[in-house]
Amino acid sequence: MNGTSVCKVSAPGKTILHGEHAVVYGKAAVAASIDLRTHVTASPEESSVVLELLDLKYVESWSTEQFIQLSVSEEDCGDNVVHSEALVPKLADLFKLDTSSKAPTDQARLAFLFLYVGTSLAHGRGRFLPIRLSVTSELPMGAGLGSSASYATAVAAALLAQRGAVHPSLSNSDRDLICCWAFQAECILHGRPSGIDNAVCTYGGAVLFKGGRVVETLKSIPSYKVVLINTEVARNTKTLVASVRSRHDQYPHVVKPVLESIEAISEACWELLKHPESSTEVLFRQATELVRMNQCLLNCLGVGHTSLDQVAALAASQGFSAKLTGAGGGGCALLVYHVGSGDTGAPAVQDVLAAKGFQCWRVELGCPGVTLH
Repeated sequence: MNGTSVCKVSAPGKTILHGEHAVVYGKAAVAASIDLRTHVTASPEESSVVLELLDLKYVESWSTEQFIQLSVSEEDCGDNVVHSEALVPKLADLFKLDTSSKAPTDQARLAFLFLYVGTSLAHGRGRFLPIRLSVTSELPMGAGLGSSASYATAVAAALLAQRGAVHPSLSNSDRDLICCWAFQAECILHGRPSGIDNAVCTYGGAVLFKGGRVVETLKSIPSYKVVLINTEVARNTKTLVASVRSRHDQYPHVVKPVLESIEAISEACWELLKHPESSTEVLFRQATELVRMNQCLLNCLGVGHTSLDQVAALAASQGFSAKLTGAGGGGCALLVYHVGSGDTGAPAVQDVLAAKGFQCWRVELGCPGVTLH
């Protein structure tokens, strides 16, 4: 592709099955893509760079001439990726950006500007193409379903495709490049993220993540039918990660065993996904037990919320278990209601949750990663 053609890209959201917060400390985590996606259309413009966030009714444009003075040194680049800490201060100074703002439009703009300028410098020899990026998403923001990583992944893929830096079929090396760019954008928004969100959004399927890298992937997994429950309690990932760090530093002998137990649950979950030899009834019972135990451990880390407690209690009243997915402190919860083939229809527990005002989605796990359409 080139800058004169229209490029359409989508990237999935994600749900972390097990390993939240422990993954930041090098422990194993298991995540899977979900069939709620962010869609990006990149099209040529005459002389402007335009970002259009359709869901937020936000449009902003810049002249390509505004970017000409931007540059980075060779030391600030690695593996064809510009490090965010080298470029963001320059962007903030040039465009008078508040890099600490949590407003969705401000964060989306900052991530876009970094990716646009960074890919132009690393893959376009400093030539800034006029382009319009139009973005829509099926993912709720701030709910722990990877909305920012899905956005960063789709935007990075679209910009790289327009530069001809990746092929339409997206080889493994192309996906690796997209994943690296998306991770740098995530660093801007979340401080020190684990990298699991952008990995799942890039590669799809299910991912075993440990020590800052993807250890193993599964392109297909057993049919896990899941209800995602949005508590609609907003939370900030960076703040929650910092709170766990504070607790870890203050009580290391207490917190470290909790993190190790969470890792053991992640590893048990991965074995269920990888070797589903048991009957569907046994798989469902094991999945439910792991969810219940993990939620208790996450509460020990201080990332629970009364809304999540209510979801867990309602799930238990119907014979299920639920846990937070993502950073916690509100956001979304996850409930496995069926393992195996066949459409069982909406479970009664979904009606119980909806009656209490919770927004629910039934989703399939393990859908394709970032895709050029």
